[in-house]
Amino acid sequence: MPAVTRALPPDPRPDPTPAADGAPSGGAERALMLLGLLTFLHIGGVQALYGPSFGALQARYAIGVAEVGTSVSAHFGGAFVSTLLAGAVLARFGYRPALLASSVLVGVGSVGIAFAPTWGGALAGSLLVGLGYGLAVVLYNFLFARVFAARGAAAVNLINGTFGVGAVLSPALVALATTLMDVGGDARGGAVTAVVFGGSALLAVAVAVQVVRTPWLPPVLGASTSSARAALEVGVVVLFCALFFVYVAVEVGTTAWAPTHLAEQVGAARAALAASVFWVAMTLGRFGAAALGGRAKPRDIVVACVLGGLVGVGIAHLPGLALVGYGVAGLALGPVFPTGVAWVQRRFGTRAERVGPFVIAAGNLGPVVGAPAIGIAAAAAGPEAIPSVLAIVLAVLLAIVALAWANTRRHEARLVA
Repeated sequence: MPAVTRALPPDPRPDPTPAADGAPSGGAERALMLLGLLTFLHIGGVQALYGPSFGALQARYAIGVAEVGTSVSAHFGGAFVSTLLAGAVLARFGYRPALLASSVLVGVGSVGIAFAPTWGGALAGSLLVGLGYGLAVVLYNFLFARVFAARGAAAVNLINGTFGVGAVLSPALVALATTLMDVGGDARGGAVTAVVFGGSALLAVAVAVQVVRTPWLPPVLGASTSSARAALEVGVVVLFCALFFVYVAVEVGTTAWAPTHLAEQVGAARAALAASVFWVAMTLGRFGAAALGGRAKPRDIVVACVLGGLVGVGIAHLPGLALVGYGVAGLALGPVFPTGVAWVQRRFGTRAERVGPFVIAAGNLGPVVGAPAIGIAAAAAGPEAIPSVLAIVLAVLLAIVALAWANTRRHEARLVA
């Protein structure tokens, strides 16, 4: 793990909102980094298990396509609730109990999905996994943005890149388990779900042990501004909520509709690769941003990434280069979410732990509106218009980012003055 911390060089520019609790020792920092990497590998993997496991779940519980899809709804419904509650949980219990609760919820939920005798029990397991997942996404992102301070953008991109690795590996685990299970019908479905979700439960135990073993976690910070000043910041909070809302909408909208755009050009089978290319490129983009360390401010990185995303969807308009364009868009847009978290941390300082849950919850709502809206536009103008619709949404995102960039610059100028 020392190599990880060396990959996060210090920023020569002062952080306008430094942590008030000091910094951990080198050993404690490495232990914390190990915890973050292990956790995000786990939650990235478990959220990607559902779709590939649908066949096994249907065979095990003798349910249809519509019913098995409710497991995803239960997961993300739980995640939305715990995202909103994360700030209150953190304020009441502190980091270590909250992180431990996150891993326990995912572990217990995974056991439920793996071994529940009824479909209702499996759904309850999905809900618990989602509750733990939502807590982890909020707590770890803002914990790393805060603890690593000027290197926060790099640290948050690194753990989110590991999330992508887990999302790529877990479907392969399902495929391997399905191939190796030499039984038929519901017995095979039960064996596959026991292996893959049982594996998730074991990894949750490893995460919980690492939470306990991590020697240092920071205290929870309280807001340091007056209520009047905080009220003036409501508009800025809304601005960042809009940023995350539109970004996640375009991220999910691209993976959902790029295959439809490509189907007439390259056929349905090759078009399905578009989503995979986009996700792999996003993961690489996050690792690339982590390698940049603290050489640029989060606000500047986000602006550059959104511009790069516009270039990518522009290339996607060109016949024969659409798949390349979506890859470029994924590479550019990958760092936006984790770097945006680091940006929120810098902008709001001691209040970031309270603002963060609302910002990420807004992001979770983005696909609820965004993906259907892109579909409506595609139905009206035809699949060939999908890159243009995505470009329009990205242009809206760029305008929001520009407003947040200008506000942050004024805020930093006041701090210096």
